[in-house]
Amino acid sequence: MTKEKSIKAPDLNVILKPFENKWVALSPDETQVVSSGDTLLEAESKLSEKERHEAVFFKVVPFNVGIAPATL
Repeated sequence: MTKEKSIKAPDLNVILKPFENKWVALSPDETQVVSSGDTLLEAESKLSEKERHEAVFFKVVPFNVGIAPATL
């Protein structure tokens, strides 16, 4: 019988709080912010070529805003 390891997801609320309304790049395991900037290009320019290809980029929206998908 093998033991299964449980994987705990990182608390992105804590990690992303200082980066509200900025572009961020997360490490491949999504546990830490490796770069940030006011624009995507600014966040991307702070990383090496290898880091750019491995990072997860997205815009951190204001925390007091709700987002819902829309259909056309």
